[in-house]
Amino acid sequence: METAKKSTMMDWILFLISTVVIIGLLMYASEWFWLALPFVLTYFVRAVRVI
Repeated sequence: METAKKSTMMDWILFLISTVVIIGLLMYASEWFWLALPFVLTYFVRAVRVI
């Protein structure tokens, strides 16, 4: 149970970091924001434990 909590917490942290990155890319280099999309979507799905 402890490892599952730790894994979920790490997924939420990585999701938040990648969200900040995608917002930064949208603000400064909007044509490149799609590079961060796979990370945002992947870590969100893992954080809410869909897979």
